Parts: sequence; structure tokens; C-alpha cells
Amino acid sequence: MRFLFIGAVAWGVVGCAQGIPPARLQAHMVAAEQWQRRYQEERAHTDALAERLAAAEAALERVASELAEADQARLVLNEALERSEVERHTLEDFVTHLQAQKRELSVMHEELSEMHEEVTDVWYESALSRARRYSPPPPPPPAAPTVEGTRETLP
Repeated sequence: MRFLFIGAVAWGVVGCAQGIPPARLQAHMVAAEQWQRRYQEERAHTDALAERLAAAEAALERVASELAEADQARLVLNEALERSEVERHTLEDFVTHLQAQKRELSVMHEELSEMHEEVTDVWYESALSRARRYSPPPPPPPAAPTVEGTRETLP
């Protein structure tokens, strides 16, 4: 058995030492070069896909950032809209209040105008009566000439 084992090992060593025939070696080299080219092509394709994926991820991040900014801007605009609506309601209430005051002032103005006219009339009549009381009586009008050219005398 020992000889058999030694013979098998010797035959294996001798078979390996013989080498690979050149045609077969050439075929293996061509196949290895083909596999290497395919590997390089796949590697280039994978790198291109990785670049495209990185560009897509960057674009996605930009879009996500823009969406976040748009949401923030929308929130700011909604808050500004709410504030402006509150201000508008406040201004409407103030305008309503001012219109009510304007109506009241118009009524007061009319009443004051009427009172002014009455006071003016009273003042004018009072001044006229004072003037009549304290002023000397008016001189008598000159007598009218008669037809004959003589004047009549008053008794």
C-alpha cells in the first residue's frame, strides 16, 4: 500500500511538472483577458452608475431642502396672513367705530348749527332792541314842500 501511495504522489508530481500545453495556456490567457476586460467594463459601468446615483442623491437632497424651505416659507406666510386678517378685523372694527362717531358728530353739528342760528337771532334781536333803547330818537323827517312852495310848520 505504501508503494501505491508513493506511486500516486509521484505520478501527480510528474504530471504537474510537465506543464500546460501552449494551446491550452493560450486559451486560458485569452479567457483571462476577456474576463479582465469584462471586469473593467463592469467596473466602469458600476462607477458610472455610482456617479449617477450620487448625482441623483444630491438632487434629491436639494429637492428635500427646497421643500423644507418652501414649507418654512409657507408657515411664515400663513402666520403673516393670520396677522393681517387680525389687523384687518381690527381696522374694520375701528372704521365702524369711526363711522359711528362721525354720525354722532354730524348730528351734534346739526344741533349746534340750529343752536347757533337761534342764538344769533336772539343776539341780533337783543342788540337791535338795545340800540333802539339807548339811541336818541331819529330826527323828524323834513316836511314835504307844498304845492305853493310854502312849508308847513309842525305845532
